[in-house]
Amino acid sequence: MLLDAPALSGEGPESQFEIMQNAAARASFKAFMNGYLREVVQEVSQPADLGVPVHLECDLPHSFTRLRVEVTYWSLTGPHDFGALQLLNPNTNRWRDAAIGEVIPLIITDCFVRQGVVGSPQMMELLRRVFNSYDRIFQSSRQTQASDIAFLSAEQHLHFGHWMHPTPKSLDGMTVWHQDAYAPEFGGLFQLEYFAARNDIVETGSAFGQPIREILGQIDGAPLHQLGADETLIPMHPLQAEAQRLRPSTRKLLADGLLRDLGPAGAEFTATSSVRTVYSPTCPWMLKFSLPVKITNSLRINLRHELSAGVIMAGLLEALAPLPPKLHVINDPAFITLTLPDQTETGFEVIFRDNPFRDADGEGIVNVAALTADPLPGQSSLLARIIMRQSRTENALPSKVATRWFAAYLDCALWPMLTLYDQHGLAFEAHQQNSLLDVSSGLPQRCYFRDNQGYYIAESHLPRLAKLAPGLLDTASICFPEAEINQRFCYYLIVNQIFSVISRMGRDGFADETALLKTLRNRLNDFALQANGPAKAFVESVLNAPKLPCKGNLLTRIHDLDELQVEGEKAEYIWFANPLLTMSEIRHAI
Repeated sequence: MLLDAPALSGEGPESQFEIMQNAAARASFKAFMNGYLREVVQEVSQPADLGVPVHLECDLPHSFTRLRVEVTYWSLTGPHDFGALQLLNPNTNRWRDAAIGEVIPLIITDCFVRQGVVGSPQMMELLRRVFNSYDRIFQSSRQTQASDIAFLSAEQHLHFGHWMHPTPKSLDGMTVWHQDAYAPEFGGLFQLEYFAARNDIVETGSAFGQPIREILGQIDGAPLHQLGADETLIPMHPLQAEAQRLRPSTRKLLADGLLRDLGPAGAEFTATSSVRTVYSPTCPWMLKFSLPVKITNSLRINLRHELSAGVIMAGLLEALAPLPPKLHVINDPAFITLTLPDQTETGFEVIFRDNPFRDADGEGIVNVAALTADPLPGQSSLLARIIMRQSRTENALPSKVATRWFAAYLDCALWPMLTLYDQHGLAFEAHQQNSLLDVSSGLPQRCYFRDNQGYYIAESHLPRLAKLAPGLLDTASICFPEAEINQRFCYYLIVNQIFSVISRMGRDGFADETALLKTLRNRLNDFALQANGPAKAFVESVLNAPKLPCKGNLLTRIHDLDELQVEGEKAEYIWFANPLLTMSEIRHAI
């Protein structure tokens, strides 16, 4: 499905280079500054007039200066947009223009001062990651913007990364020469690498009884013919294989004959937006690997409990079928790994994810992160392009189309999620990247959810659900009290995902954010009237709580936490003023 995609502005290679360099710097500052305001400063007040550029001022006493930031768009729900920066000269008491590269280190210093950890090694670590992320944004934004709307295209055109993360494109462990092949924005193609492992050190799981050998046989060109009778094939991402070959434990397995290195083979794959989940249009499976790469907050490895969780949840969702209309879950129903002494995770963990988007089946499918992302300079957001095209098709005002689009979106993304939670105590980590929409007809028709790291089962519903999937009793990692689920569910579904759509529509000029918030509030009220399970208390909290929870990605980075390694895999959370309350009740909206 082709969409309008005008060429980049600029008179030549040099001007285009400078345009993208400036765009990367602005995107880096925007991501960091929004996190700083929401998580660290917090007391910033909403401007009285949202229709004109305003200025924010912040004291930076440790740096003996004051920062003034022009706000070109103030969002009630998402990230603000910024313009010119100025610093106060304490000697002359005059403002001077400041560069982004000068301001960010000063803000980072202030973050650590406010947290009482100034001078810690984490300060240099955060600064390094910010500039690493900037470089990745710059390199990826030099690629072209997507000209069509399809699954793979949307996965590979997230040029600016996470909408509210201080280091949105940070990739620790992937070199510059790796990124052309393995970073999604570059669209590189590569073969998987394969090992043959002796069966007695292999563990597999499959939700529906399909043998792993049969699953592996569905990968074009997988070298099953090279296996001995007592061996199992292990596919690997090339980066994963490269790291494994350097590990002493792997070299010993190879030397002892328990493992054989078969090298690259078979069909070519390419990275999706998560980097470590790879896709081939000819394969019925997407494969999710452990990578020796820190992406944003965490070293991206498949944890042992996630392997069995995917299998168990695939079986449970099958037992609960049919799911609420307009919701489809992309299962992770099989895995393969090695079991080795004294190693919970061996680095050989592979998850097999259903691929419903083979060949033309991915037409019109887009993840919400791509839909709401900032566009490249001189271009329009993907959501704006969809709405404008639909406006031309219907010969209707874009604002009218946007109103109907948002209502259809809530029918797909909100209502089914609340229904599933209310009926079965099952919630999903439905953030922007994990949530995909079918917009092949212009308006959203269906929502897809993916990621076996993102299941939450209410403890109150565990006894009933365990009768359908007995393995749940041994999967404590996805069972939580309702109060904790409500906090995470609110952040992922409401704050991260739905608010991003509202903010995007507001920034693109299609609708006033207040009007969209009113629509969302009305839908939540409607659901609360019919709910009689855990979603009732959840919805009432979202509607009436003075503050909502938000994942503190900047605070997580300040304290250098890997959220996948902390207890409960929980990052730091902060609380911010609830924009769903009436405007007169908002005192400090950020």
